[in-house]
Amino acid sequence: MLVLAVLPWFMGTDGRPRGAARSVISLGHLLVGGAALVLAGVMIDAGRAPNAELDGVFLGLGLLLVLAATLFTCSAVHGLRRAHDGRGGSLSLILSIVELVVGAATAVALADAVQGYGAFEPWRSPLLLPSALLVALGLTGLGVEAVARRPETH
Repeated sequence: MLVLAVLPWFMGTDGRPRGAARSVISLGHLLVGGAALVLAGVMIDAGRAPNAELDGVFLGLGLLLVLAATLFTCSAVHGLRRAHDGRGGSLSLILSIVELVVGAATAVALADAVQGYGAFEPWRSPLLLPSALLVALGLTGLGVEAVARRPETH
């Protein structure tokens, strides 16, 4: 939620986002794509281990995640280039929606996993930080794009 608190700092005096806001959001998209690629690599490595019990599952899901993460990361790189040109726009909006949906799905998985602890202690789950960051970045990206698309009133 720190991202939402810092968002007004990136806005111009007219309430429209500066180029820095879109650049920061685009860098966030790029970091999410990089983290997804790392996770996919770990899943593939875990699936190829000789003592892996779920080798087919981890290997197959890891390969699918590599494909999705590569597409997301390439889109984020393209969006970062466009943000530097001041042409951000719909690509950043789409990436923000994807992050929000994945963050919400991760939060649902977090809530399901926490039920197995016996007590409601979500801070014990490793899913807490990724889901919170994905939701925060998705909401912030949506906010920046909504303000940028707002019609000018004079």
